[in-house]
Amino acid sequence: MNRIILFLFILISVNCNAQRIHYNAFSHNDYWRNRPLFDALDYGFNCVEADLWLINGELYVAHDRPEPNDSILFSELYLKPLSERIKENGGKVFPSSDRPFFLMVDCKTNGEEMYPLLKQQLNSYKNLFCSVEDGVYKEGAVLLFVSGDRPMDSIFAETNRIAFLDGRINDLGKDIPKIIMPVVSDNYNSYISWRGEGKIPEEELMKMRKLIKQTHDEGKLFRWWGAPDTPEFKRFFIKEGVDLVGADDLRTLSDVLE
Repeated sequence: MNRIILFLFILISVNCNAQRIHYNAFSHNDYWRNRPLFDALDYGFNCVEADLWLINGELYVAHDRPEPNDSILFSELYLKPLSERIKENGGKVFPSSDRPFFLMVDCKTNGEEMYPLLKQQLNSYKNLFCSVEDGVYKEGAVLLFVSGDRPMDSIFAETNRIAFLDGRINDLGKDIPKIIMPVVSDNYNSYISWRGEGKIPEEELMKMRKLIKQTHDEGKLFRWWGAPDTPEFKRFFIKEGVDLVGADDLRTLSDVLE
């Protein structure tokens, strides 16, 4: 009997200590945190955003064009810490995860000019990333997808790559496979005018549901950006099937998801 009690105690302790992963939580402008990447990881967020600037042959992370500074290098803020964490966790960002961690990079300068350097830096950590080899998708610990000024020509031309594209609503219905474009993101305000006062108009609700369904029918994840950053909107999006829900306030979204 004592052995059974001890076993149950250990089992409960392990389950209580296991970190809950929020697969649909997206850390918007993640580099603004006190601890970029790590604050989001502590909350169990499975997706973070880094805005990239190509300046003098290096990639820097910032919202506005920064002064070059080694402390904001993309490799230092994201690639090296992710690599170290994945090694510590036996090949995953979260030990108990059943899917890749999402890293979205937003090209703030010309994407086609930036892409060769981005590829070069990613290749140093090639084994960590989801990839496409000879047209076949291979899953890794991290899936990186490119937004902003997207290098569409370069990525479409590649049969072997470790970068994917962030789609737009206008990209739907064009037979673009999810192994090129696994996510569709767009500006909420360009499609929906409702800002949370009263009930959402039925016409706009149906429009949003149609867009989300079309995205899901193509096997892709859906994300809005530019929507009101309130708990009510986060609950609404989760209820309606938005796959990646952005947050500036990590705690608020974590509380909603919990």
